[in-house]
Amino acid sequence: MSPTLPCFTLDDKVCVVTGASQGLGQQILAAFCLSGGHGAVVDLSLDSAQKSIETINAEVKEKGLPPAKLHPYECNTADEQGVKKTWNQIIKDFGKVDVLCTNAGITGGVPAEDYDFNDWKGMLDVNVNGTFLFAKQAGQHMIEKHIKGSIIMVSSMSGVIVNRPQKQSAYNTSKAAVVQMMKSMASEWGEHGIRVNAISPGYIQTAANEGEEMEKLSKEWVKDIPLHRIAKPEEFRGTAVYMASDASSYLTGAQIVVDGGYTVW
Repeated sequence: MSPTLPCFTLDDKVCVVTGASQGLGQQILAAFCLSGGHGAVVDLSLDSAQKSIETINAEVKEKGLPPAKLHPYECNTADEQGVKKTWNQIIKDFGKVDVLCTNAGITGGVPAEDYDFNDWKGMLDVNVNGTFLFAKQAGQHMIEKHIKGSIIMVSSMSGVIVNRPQKQSAYNTSKAAVVQMMKSMASEWGEHGIRVNAISPGYIQTAANEGEEMEKLSKEWVKDIPLHRIAKPEEFRGTAVYMASDASSYLTGAQIVVDGGYTVW
């Protein structure tokens, strides 16, 4: 007997993941493919997107599964015309989209009084506007084609708490905005059977938090994490599949915080 409930399958579902060339985005798309899905790797670099496809399908093959149909797309998610062009090409290549995960984002930390306004706008442009532009395309498509799809926005625990000791006013603001965007779209699109939710990770081991300075910060973070460790990107696979699949058919407007318990305090 299969140990997995059938409702967790993503067989023949077309899944679009932005920022999927590495880290969390790559792990989420890999999980979708291992669950039967196919899809689009959207990234700033076409070469990085192609390498991600090779990495994902190598794991799929290792598991004895047929290769996933994956296409790479180069796109600046904060550019409206670029997003429209990319989305239209995805529809041309796959015919439909069932799942969207808006993972593309940037981070940074500067004291608020020293924050350069252009940098502030740049943070919100990618994290908020980029999320909106892709979600808008998905919503329009799913409504028009009567697809009861799933949209997963990657926010952060930073959308509900203030990180410490690092100072990240722009990042925290952007992630809080994503949560409110998710709730707004969930309320608007629920009548079409479209579910919109957010996954909010805590601290994750990625290339972005390597180095001596980040190692010092990590030691501070772990003190406030009940599980006493930083997450690995692959530990978000199960949550993402749950949110994308029919296993969460009655879940919408929800934020799932996966932070090792950091925000319980």
